[in-house]
This record gives sequence, structure tokens and C-alpha cells, in this order.
Amino acid sequence: MFSRSFTALLFAGAVAPSTAVAQAVDYSALSEVMGEPVTTSVTGKPQRASELPASTVIVTREQIARSPARDVPGLLKSYAGVDVNRWTAGQSDVAVRGGVQTYNARLLVLVDGRQVYLDHYGMTNWNLLGVSLEDIQQIELVRGPASALFGFNAASGVVNIITRKPKNGLMLNASAELGSHDYSRFAGTLMVPITNQVSIKLDGSRLREDERDISAPLLSPNNVPDVQAHHVSGAVIAQLDRTELTLDGGYADNRQIEYLPSQYLSNQHYQTGHVAVGARRDTDWGGLSFGTYANWLKADYGLSEGAPNGELDPAQATSFDNRIIVAQGSALIRLNGTDTLRVGGEYRNNRLRSAAQFSEVVSYDVGSTNLMVDLHPIEAVAVTLAGRYERLWLGQSGKIAQPAFDNASHLDRAFSRFSFNAGVVVQVGLGGQLRVNGGRGYQLPPLADYGLRVPIQTPSPVPVYIAGRPEIRPVPVWSAEVGFNRSIGAVEFGATGFWTRTEDAIATPGDGLRLDLLLTPAPVLISRISAVGHYTTYGAEVAASGSHRMLKWRANYSFTHTDQSLPPITSPSPFALSPEATTPRHKVNVEVGYDAGAWYLTAIGRYTSSTRQFAFTRAPQLLLVEVSDALAVDVRSGVRLSTGLELFASAENLTLTGGAAVSPIPADRRVRGGLKIAL
Repeated sequence: MFSRSFTALLFAGAVAPSTAVAQAVDYSALSEVMGEPVTTSVTGKPQRASELPASTVIVTREQIARSPARDVPGLLKSYAGVDVNRWTAGQSDVAVRGGVQTYNARLLVLVDGRQVYLDHYGMTNWNLLGVSLEDIQQIELVRGPASALFGFNAASGVVNIITRKPKNGLMLNASAELGSHDYSRFAGTLMVPITNQVSIKLDGSRLREDERDISAPLLSPNNVPDVQAHHVSGAVIAQLDRTELTLDGGYADNRQIEYLPSQYLSNQHYQTGHVAVGARRDTDWGGLSFGTYANWLKADYGLSEGAPNGELDPAQATSFDNRIIVAQGSALIRLNGTDTLRVGGEYRNNRLRSAAQFSEVVSYDVGSTNLMVDLHPIEAVAVTLAGRYERLWLGQSGKIAQPAFDNASHLDRAFSRFSFNAGVVVQVGLGGQLRVNGGRGYQLPPLADYGLRVPIQTPSPVPVYIAGRPEIRPVPVWSAEVGFNRSIGAVEFGATGFWTRTEDAIATPGDGLRLDLLLTPAPVLISRISAVGHYTTYGAEVAASGSHRMLKWRANYSFTHTDQSLPPITSPSPFALSPEATTPRHKVNVEVGYDAGAWYLTAIGRYTSSTRQFAFTRAPQLLLVEVSDALAVDVRSGVRLSTGLELFASAENLTLTGGAAVSPIPADRRVRGGLKIAL
């Protein structure tokens, strides 16, 4: 089976997923040829879904089009091993196999290989992806550490969002939606061929909706803004014989209310921009790729609670300006037969500028090399080995804020880390596959964790600050997995057991602050961001899917248990970190889809067991709030009026279950309808 697919996959577009090209691999064409989804997000080479050495979810364009979900977290939340907490109407966090928390730093998120994960706080703002659902070809989720391929911050997994590739001829996809809670969304993608070799693509969207009602016991800003998000992006793609060149850029803007890592609710405003250049060339022996990109972020935290237009209050607001530049290159080489070797290198420069840190600029440079070898000693066995060596230089520059809590030398240091992944896939009988893999990845502390310096209001006559800790180290995450997949007729079955261990877990001070007294020379109390302990998560995932005539279905169950050695949960809580309490132990998802040709219906039932989540009360005090178990039902139905015209209606949480969002703020019901055009 490996030999039959290898040549088509390798020479269809050998490119590493971390390369900043708009889309070097024609995923749509390859999926049609191979009869199943194709991805590069596991080993760096194109592979069929049935051959992957790691647990992977691939959400296809067809599934996206018929899902009740209205964003990427909504698409992912019904798959095994995925925890999605929609804290507020606009803020979501996605975790793989436990450990979900606000500003989850353990999941690396990419769009066409370009990082959209935000380094300043180590987070993903899902309203700042800069891509509309109409432009997504597929979403690839790798469950488990993937640092050997992607580097720091792929500690628990990777989400790689693949956008559509221009075809011959003009293409237009547009959507207009209106719904409850003053929901409105307009989005569209236009692809225009300029010549036979050159095409352009334009994509944009605008979103607005009301925030959920925040119940009285919870502390919230006086001014709760509506969720607003919009983006515009463009790309030029040139296909010259066996070489592809890409230039793209974009801008995105988002205003919303969010829980900070301390679980304090705050009004935020984000603005991002990017520009990227990529090149890929297929050769007789494999493929070469190169890409470079720059991301810019302006983030304003703590907007004025009383200002109707959300202006900044200089006494309350904290602003960050983050710029990252990345250059990458790789070569994918055919060794012999079905064996391949991938070698690559990367350089990145990351700079954070803010008045709310030790010095004006805190930055780091990272140089890395990586290697992957995929071997097939016999036709039924595949062995994949990958390693990555990274060297990081941390630094600071500019004016040092006073009073200073550290020496400048504390922020001028370097360290090295080595990540690895290893996996074996064995084809067992007809349609069976046994998968064993493991690895070690690293979560890099966000730049704010190194240099943050923010005064907080307390009754204390001595000034109190929350501060970063320059001595904290990258967080190692170990993992192991055993899985078995089997096809029985039209039914696909899979079962996976997993184990992960997170060491030196980093936490932001919450309440009941642990304070250190410094004389600078005036007395100052500081509470530090700290490495507070470790936790181990283990569990099992079972999934099945199938189809019969016009009916398609899938179902999965996840069991997740966490043992932790972290600061005890007291009242008030000193740190907002307790994966044992905040991760649902049981999750069940069932999806049924019916396609009658002219119309279709998709229904998803989601059960999530009870948890406890951190939130500040009006006292104010940081407590664990009970979130009841939930059974939510999401539905979407559409009618095709013609080949390119569809009317649809969709609803999330029809059962109006308060715990459906796994948030201290109870979930509500959201209903919307709209029109889709495809030309």
C-alpha cells in the first residue's frame, strides 16, 4: 500500500508544512486521486490519512460546509481528544488531551504553515486567523507533541489550516448570515487567473455579535463590548513549470471581552498584519522549499470600562507591540523506493515592545535544524524518526522600567533544547493498522512570562506588581500513544490509548498572591509568574464512522484523567491552574448527516461531563466555579436552489444547556440563517 501511493504523493508537491507558502500541495487533487484526505502535518511529506504515524484529525472542505459550527474551534470540538472552552462569545481555547486553560500556550496554530499563534502571551486568538471558513480546504489537527517538526510550542499538538488553491478560471465563494444576539457575518473569497501561470486570491470577512449575559456572581467590566472581528487578505501565486512562487499578506482586527490567564475578565482590542513570501520546486529526486514571513501584532488590554467607544484609559490599559520574522528552508529527498529523508533549518526573531515589562524591548532569536527519516523495511511496516535541535538567545534593550526587579543580565542568556518524535505503523491484515509513537516537545514561555511588569491595585500601602520571571525554562512535554484502526466494510473504527506528562508547568498569579518583598530602595511587593509543578494526563479515545447511501455518521468517546502535583487549590486560589479540576473526564460526540441531493441535514449531539472552572467573583476572589455536565445539540440544514446557490439555517446548543461551552459564563442558544454563493 505504501509503494502504490508514495510516488504520487511525493512528486505532487514535496514541501514542509512549516514553510510559509500559500499552499504548495494540491490537497484537493491528491485527495481525489488517493480516495482519502492527504496531509503534510505529521512528518513533513505528503501522506494519506490511513498511513500517518500519529493520531490525526482531518476536517475536509465538505465537512466544513455542512457543519453547524461558525468558526474553527466549533469545527474541532466534536472530535475525540479535543477540549474546546468557549469562555466568552468571542474567546475560545482549544486543548488536546486535557490541560485546557485560558491563553493555551501548548497548541501551535498555523495557516498554510505560517504561525498565527501569538507569542506575546502564548495564545491563539481564533478571531484573528485572517482566513474565512469559505477559503479553507481542510483543517489538520495532530494530537500529541510535534516539536521535532514544528519547533517550540507544538507541545501538545498542531492545528494547520490549509486554504484553497486557485484553479483554472474565475472562482467566487461568498456567504451572508444573520442570527440571534444581533449576529451578522459577511465573508467571501475571490480567485482570479491573470495568466495561465499567475493567479490572485482575495479573502475577507466581517463579524459582529452580542456578548453572553455574565451572571451576577462573576466579576465583569462595567462596559462589555460586542464581539467585532474583520479581516482582509490577498495572495499572488505563480506556477512556473515545476516551481511555485507565492506572495501574500493580510490584516485582521478584533474587539472582545476575554478571560486573562489570571481568569480576570478584561476588554481587549487586537490588530494583526502579515506578509509572506514562499518558493517551492519539485525535482527528479524530491522537493525544495523556502519561505519567509513577518507577523505584526498590536494588543491593547484593559480598555476603559466607562468609555462607550472603548478608548484606552492610560491609567488602566496595557499595550503590547509584537513583531516576529521567520525564515525557513527544507529539502525532501527520496532515498530509495518508498524511503524519504527530510532536512530543514529555521531562523526566527521575536521582539516584544511594551511599557509594561522590565525594559522597553524583550526579545529572542532562535536558530534550529531538523531531520526526519521515513523508512519502510518491509511493505507492511513504516518507521518514522524525527529530531530537532534549537538554540535560543534571550535578550532585552531600551529603557529599563523603575523600580527594576531584576538585573539586565537575567534577561541576557541562551539555552538549547532537543525535541524528538518516533513512530511505527504496522499494517495488520486487511484494513487494519497498529500505531505506536512517542516523543518529547517543549512549550516556550511567552515573552510576557519573561519580562512582564504590571502594577495592580490592592489595599496594601506598599506598591504591588505582577512580574515575569527571567529564570523560567521551556516546559518539557513527554508523550506516548498506542492506536489501532480498522476498516470493516463501510465502517471505520479506531481506538487509542495515550499518556502525556507536563513538567515545570507555568502559571500566572491569581488571587491570594504569594508576595516577595524587595527594597529598591523603597519597599515593593511582587508576585511572580512561576513554574509551579507537573501533571500527568492519560486516557483513551474510541471513534467510529460510516456511511450508507445518503446517510453519513460518526461517533466518538474520550476518557481523560489527570494526576497533578501543583499548588493546592485553596480559597482564594494563588494560581489559576488545575487541569485535574478543569478538564472534562468524559466526552461523547455523535454526528449524523443526511444528503438528499437538493437538501441536507447535519445534527451533532455533544455530551460533556461536569467540571470546575476558575473565575473571579465580585468579592473579588478567584474561585473554582461549578460547571454542570451538558448535553448540547447543534443542527444545520441547507437547500440548494441551484448549482451555486444555497440557503441554510443553523443552530448551536438547541437544548440551551448552560455548561455547553465549558465556561463559568453559562452558554446560550445561537441561531442563524444565511445565503451561500459559489461560482
